[in-house]
Amino acid sequence: MIRKYCGLYCLVLMGLFVTRLASAQDAFLLRPQAGSGVLDGAHYQHAGFRFLLNANEIQKYGLELTQINTAQGDYVAAGIVLEQRLFGWFNMSIGTIGYYGQGGGAQNQPGLVANLGWEPKTSGPLKPFLTYRNDILFANGKTLVGQALSAGLSIGF
Repeated sequence: MIRKYCGLYCLVLMGLFVTRLASAQDAFLLRPQAGSGVLDGAHYQHAGFRFLLNANEIQKYGLELTQINTAQGDYVAAGIVLEQRLFGWFNMSIGTIGYYGQGGGAQNQPGLVANLGWEPKTSGPLKPFLTYRNDILFANGKTLVGQALSAGLSIGF
């Protein structure tokens, strides 16, 4: 899905970047991310983004949309996430996510996503981050667990 709409995503990102240049304070973050790991014993990759609004100086909330590619098929993870940054660099987040089309079928499975990692407090609109991602899917009476290393940029607008 992300590859299919890549041009549209790039256009939206460019528009948001131009909006950021005209703005003095970060009202929200766009957080593109990608990574690789193991889900239920098999290799998987993910790529997507989060759209986050500021709750206060260290807390944010928003939506995640991520494509996950596995040997069993591609599917999309979408849902609500909460983030907090402590000590000026420690990023942690948790969210309730739906895994749509999990396993290549039409099934939609509920799950959780959590991240722990590094996000430095820097000035400017671009901030790198590196996190350990943990996906938990509740699929067909069993629990699938995935761990991945995820990296990306936080773009403040």
